[in-house]
Amino acid sequence: MGTLGWARCIDSVADVMRRGAWYPILEETGDGHVVLDVHQRKLRLSRQEIRVRKDQPSRWSIVVRTGVLRPTLGGGRDKEITTTYAVCPHCQERQDFTGKPAQLACARCGKDSEVDWSETC
Repeated sequence: MGTLGWARCIDSVADVMRRGAWYPILEETGDGHVVLDVHQRKLRLSRQEIRVRKDQPSRWSIVVRTGVLRPTLGGGRDKEITTTYAVCPHCQERQDFTGKPAQLACARCGKDSEVDWSETC
């Protein structure tokens, strides 16, 4: 089955999908919904809850962490708290980084891609 485009969540539905990750659109319904492939599971969402693009992403998304500080933010005594992370365009893996890199290699899938600094999620 081919894809009809790619979608990522807006902040209000980030609990279901990884923020910054793009997922293939499998189906569009006549009532303003789409069906996405989220880790080999079909997920039906309203178009109002997602951002859509035609082509598969090729660059890392940058996500700014929001909300209460959690242990996943890193940090601790004498360590800087990490407030951003990147999401791989190929496998949706979340990855920390330092500085403002132009490219990142994914620790999970090993693919090297440019970083999209034009917007953050």
